[in-house]
Amino acid sequence: YGLRFAERKQYQSTFMYEAVTTGEVDVISAFSSDGRIAAYDLVVLDDPKHVIPPYDAVVLVSPKAAKDRRLVESLRPLIGTVPVRWMREANLMVDRDENKRTVDQAAAWLRERLAGPPSAK
Repeated sequence: YGLRFAERKQYQSTFMYEAVTTGEVDVISAFSSDGRIAAYDLVVLDDPKHVIPPYDAVVLVSPKAAKDRRLVESLRPLIGTVPVRWMREANLMVDRDENKRTVDQAAAWLRERLAGPPSAK
C-alpha cells in the first residue's frame, strides 16, 4: 500500500489494543474476530490487496482425518458459516471486564445465532 511509518513497534496482542486506543500507535495488525475490536470501538480497514491474511475461524483436521473424504466433505458446509462479527461478539463476551460470560455461555449464544433463520446471518 506504500504506507510509511516513522517508527515500528512490536506489542503482545494484549497490549497492542491499548496502544492504539490511547494513541501511542496509529495502526495495529489485529485478529479480525478479536472481541477487543468491538470493546474499543476500533475500525477494521478493508484490505482489497489481501496483504494481511484473515484470522477467522478455520476447520482443522489431523493428517489422518484429512484422508477421510466423507469427513472432509461433511465439514465443508461449515466453511464461512460464522460471520466475523458474531465471532468478535462471542470473543468479547469472555474477554471483557464487565458483564463477563463464560466460554460455555458465549458458545451457547453463538449456537443460537447459527440455528436461527438464514436472514439473521
